[in-house]
This record gives sequence, C-alpha cells and structure tokens, in this order.
Amino acid sequence: MLLRCFLLVSVFSGVCLPAYAERLIIPLELTPNGFLPKQLHIPANTRIQIKLNNNTKKVAELESYDMKFEKIAVPNGHISVFTGPLKAGKYTFFNDYASNVAGTVIVKKP
Repeated sequence: MLLRCFLLVSVFSGVCLPAYAERLIIPLELTPNGFLPKQLHIPANTRIQIKLNNNTKKVAELESYDMKFEKIAVPNGHISVFTGPLKAGKYTFFNDYASNVAGTVIVKKP
C-alpha cells in the first residue's frame, strides 16, 4: 500500500528518477593483469556509470582526475562510479593502489 501511494504521489507531483538512472552503463573488470577492456568508447555528451568488478585478491581504487571520481573496491567486490556528460576527447582512469594499471575513455562526437 505504501509503495502504491508513493508511486501515485511521484506520478502526480512530477518527481522523477535520479539522474544516474538515465546513464549509459559500462562494465569494467580489474584482473591481476589490469583493466578489461583497457579502452572504453562512448559518444560525446553522454552521462555514464562505470561498473567495476574487482576480480583480484587486493584492494583497488578506481580513480580519475579527468572525470573526477575516486572509489575503493574490495577484493572480489563491485563498485560503480558516475560521470559525465563528457565532451569529445580522451580521459584516463587508473588503479591508484597499483603502478602501471590504467585505462582510457575515448569520447567521440556522434
């Protein structure tokens, strides 16, 4: 009953889903050898959610200065980071807890 009331209030009051619900979801995996894939390709002006699966036995930190996110992932854990909309260009992300473990997001104009 409570859920039904919430849905009715939401519909008639103009309340909408949070902005992150409308994002392009991009899967990313961290292995002992690095990120898979190493390059992510998205269209310009798109909001994204990167869903990282940390398939290692070590704590990792998915970080990007360019895209302004930083989040810890426990061993064999899952995290999500949100960014965008991004302009055309190349953006980097990395595991701050390991040297030489990095990837890129390539954003292209449609």
